[in-house]
Amino acid sequence: MSSVVFNPRRYPELCLILGEEIVDPARRSLADEAHDRILLKIIRGELTEGMELKTTKLSEMLGMSRTPVMQALSRLTADGIVSQSLNQRATVRPGAENWLVDLHQVRQLLEPEAAAACVGRIPDDVLADLELLVRDATPGKSSDWQSAARWLDQALHLVIAEFGGNLAMRAIIRRCWSYKRLSYEAGNDSDRHLREGWKQHAALVAAMREGIPARVSCLMKQHLRSAGATGGRIV
Repeated sequence: MSSVVFNPRRYPELCLILGEEIVDPARRSLADEAHDRILLKIIRGELTEGMELKTTKLSEMLGMSRTPVMQALSRLTADGIVSQSLNQRATVRPGAENWLVDLHQVRQLLEPEAAAACVGRIPDDVLADLELLVRDATPGKSSDWQSAARWLDQALHLVIAEFGGNLAMRAIIRRCWSYKRLSYEAGNDSDRHLREGWKQHAALVAAMREGIPARVSCLMKQHLRSAGATGGRIV
């Protein structure tokens, strides 16, 4: 087993599509961190339906100033995760704990169609980067193959969004995927899940190279169905 540390810069075409905030997490702001940590507490049931979200208490809990916390609450309100009317404190909306599961249902509706539509539209250098990433993420190939497998997961789906030919669908899929890092933290991201995910992603990339839209769509449906039926795992 190689001890090579995973480096996303090895895939320059994918880096251009994913963007610097994904490629280099250090670029993320305190507001981004506060947003994710608050939402993760909601998903885990630590902040429950109807609970008031006071900026002072959240700031103490997260160990940061009120400014990024207030910015995070504004984003959570805009997404409908938190309810906040004029001159009232923010509260957790009913059903907010199911946010990641709900997003997965949206993906099940959109991504099979987007996957079929992108066939024949993905530039060869982008597809070549995906194929290289599939090889690098092969389970057991290196000591850091899990990092490569997680990156393959995100890169493949965002490539599909990028080349599906529908700007609205692209925006929605990318928005769904902005929460993917939370699913890794909140879910059962086991070695077995990563191995099965790699196998499915590798099959999708191979089908894209073959250029058969119906097969790509079918594989995507199977992949998303499998990801959403993992016994309580938060997808």
